Amino acid sequence: MTEKTHWLQNPNKNYLGHWDLPSGQDVILTIKSAGWEEVKNPIINTKEAKRVIKFVEENKWIKPFICNEINAQTILKSIGEKFMEDCLNKRIKIGVGNVKVKGEAVDCLRVRNIKQADLEPTKINDKQIKEIQALIDKTDKSASDICGAYKVESLKELKLSSYNFIVQKLKEMANGK
Repeated sequence: MTEKTHWLQNPNKNYLGHWDLPSGQDVILTIKSAGWEEVKNPIINTKEAKRVIKFVEENKWIKPFICNEINAQTILKSIGEKFMEDCLNKRIKIGVGNVKVKGEAVDCLRVRNIKQADLEPTKINDKQIKEIQALIDKTDKSASDICGAYKVESLKELKLSSYNFIVQKLKEMANGK
C-alpha cells in the first residue's frame, strides 16, 4: 500500500505533526535533546528560530518536534524543570489536541500534563527480558521459576522495580554464590 498524505500535513516533513502519531493515539517519548534551532519554512523559504525537541526512541514516524509556547509551558509543569538542558532523558506524552484558528477548530500536537512518575515504564523491556533469559540459561532455574516467584504469567510481565534484584540474584546463582 502506498503512503497516504494527510490533507493538513505540513510541507516540512522533517518535523513531527499530529498526522504522524500512530492511529492518532497518544505516545510517550523520551527527550534526547531540546534547544533552539533555525527551522526552514519551505512554503515561503524563510528560517525562524524554534524550540526543537529530539527523542531517544527510533521509529520511522518519530521526528523532531517543534515545541510551541503552550507545549513548552506544559512540559515545564509536567517535568518540573525550568531549563531545556535539564530535561534530557525525561519523558513526555504527546497527543492530538484541538485549537481554534480563525474561529475554526484545527488539530494540533499537544503535550499532556502528566507527572514523570506516571510516565515511567512499569514493566521490563525486550532487552531486559533477553538479559534475564540469558542469565536463567546459566543457572538451574527456569523462566517458570522466576515467573512463579513473582506471580506473573511470563517474563514480560515482570515489574521494572524488580529487574535489578532479579539480575543480581541470577548472576550470583550463575557464579555459584
